[in-house]
Amino acid sequence: MVRATVGVLFVWVLLLLAFVVACGAVGSRLNGTVTGIDGSPRMVWCRYMLWVPGISDSVSGFVQEMNMAKSYGIDGWAINTAQWHSAAWPIQRMQKMVQAAEQAGFKFFMSADMTQEFIGAPNAVVDMVSTVATSSAYYRVNGKAFLSTFVGQSVGWNWQNSVLNPLASKGFSIYFVPFFGGDPNQVAQQFPFVDGYFHWTAWPYLNGNLQVVDPATDKQYRQIANQRGKVFMAPVSPYFAKHYCGLPSDALPNYVFGNYRGAGLWVEHWQQLIQIGPDYIEIVTWNDYPESSYIGPITAQWGITGNCNGNGPVMYDRSSFPHDAYADLGRYFIQAYKQGSYPTVTQDKVYVFYRGFSKNQQCNDPTGLGPVQNAQSMDDQIYVVSLLKSPATVRLATGGTTINFSVGSGLQVNNVAWGLGSQSVTVLRGGQQVAQKTFAKQISTQCTDGDLYDMNTFADYVSF
Repeated sequence: MVRATVGVLFVWVLLLLAFVVACGAVGSRLNGTVTGIDGSPRMVWCRYMLWVPGISDSVSGFVQEMNMAKSYGIDGWAINTAQWHSAAWPIQRMQKMVQAAEQAGFKFFMSADMTQEFIGAPNAVVDMVSTVATSSAYYRVNGKAFLSTFVGQSVGWNWQNSVLNPLASKGFSIYFVPFFGGDPNQVAQQFPFVDGYFHWTAWPYLNGNLQVVDPATDKQYRQIANQRGKVFMAPVSPYFAKHYCGLPSDALPNYVFGNYRGAGLWVEHWQQLIQIGPDYIEIVTWNDYPESSYIGPITAQWGITGNCNGNGPVMYDRSSFPHDAYADLGRYFIQAYKQGSYPTVTQDKVYVFYRGFSKNQQCNDPTGLGPVQNAQSMDDQIYVVSLLKSPATVRLATGGTTINFSVGSGLQVNNVAWGLGSQSVTVLRGGQQVAQKTFAKQISTQCTDGDLYDMNTFADYVSF
């Protein structure tokens, strides 16, 4: 009897240890909130491009954006800048950003974009961090100021000696979670002093298959982080398509990264990351309008100031391509990520995602860049994502065609080839109409802004 009892206890101890190890791999639960490997609550960040304010270059404008982000479940900005001393605006804008964050109760950390000034000026990174990390809004882990990067693995100087040690001498201990490109195992071996890993494989093109959202890099970094006692911050992005020339120079100025099947990249990658359990997630981006990865407001109009193959500057207006449907849908996944289980749907919503014209559209494009590379990997379909409390019929009218989708409760994705003209959704329950919306953008043979190639998506929704 005693032996049997001891044996049972031994089995229970083994099971408990296995549970603890499993929780350590993907986070543990504390008061209903899942925590990361460093004990911090799971947090969702969004990359904010400092060079282009989403609403206005003012404290009030930044507060408005922060409150908007908070409503989606976003905890703070990962503020990306490639400049600090080389122009007047970065420091001036960050002063407003810091004031806004303190007013809004919104966290932020800096992400040094290692593509311009910082490459040859590690002292500028030191000055940047020491200038803003005194703020009560600056994110810290166990008293250490959180710092990230966009690349920087090949700068020609040592991060420990040139940035981290000088900051320590100024009284700033750093929690360093950079994105350093390259093979994950090599990155881990080359930079053992980092506190965690971030990567940039938010889009399927990096894995060589434009049609598949592949979580292989996420899984690899999760494993490496667990083995080395580091944190893992994963990227997630709704989209990526750009078509511009000028500064900053870019190896891929005219590219779309894969066929995302509407919101496929957004939905599928969130679902994958919720399973993998990174310690942090960074949404890429809030306001990178040229790369069409934004989920924030589209108040700002941005222009290209470079010489577009001798054709002069070009102005894009993103006001006809809202992406806030991505952000609103993201709220559902953010909540699931933070609490470790999908929430009960409390508000019926139907989202639509489509482009303004066919992948085969010919445009009289003044940039001289030609059609967007990989455009043929896209499809000409409209995607409907339903998030419902109870079953309903979702009726899509696309051009002159009407299609009924029988949709159950929870999340469901449907799609169909689009028709030219207006696009609308009607929702019925028990044969009675409960919601209807005709969306602002029609699908046409008209290129963006008259004559520009553009693979950006229109995203909107109806709630009821």
